[in-house]
Amino acid sequence: QLNVNAVRTSHYPQQPLWYQLCDEYGIYLVDEANLESHGLGFGPDNVSNFPEWQAAHLDRVKRLIERDKNHPSVIFWSLGNEASNG
Repeated sequence: QLNVNAVRTSHYPQQPLWYQLCDEYGIYLVDEANLESHGLGFGPDNVSNFPEWQAAHLDRVKRLIERDKNHPSVIFWSLGNEASNG
């Protein structure tokens, strides 16, 4: 009716009901991990480039995929939004 068939869940994972409704109504989803650090600037001093943050970043991506992997509406994963160079 509104000619919309896909949605990007920027910049964070959404409520479970949203995924259920998209599954039911055939809306495609770009599921996005909660990784965003552009407010800290870009370049080597951004926290996304620090090795001590790597485990936290990977954890967020793994948890997103584990949570939403069985939703047919999810057509691909976004590893975050404007997360610098990391």
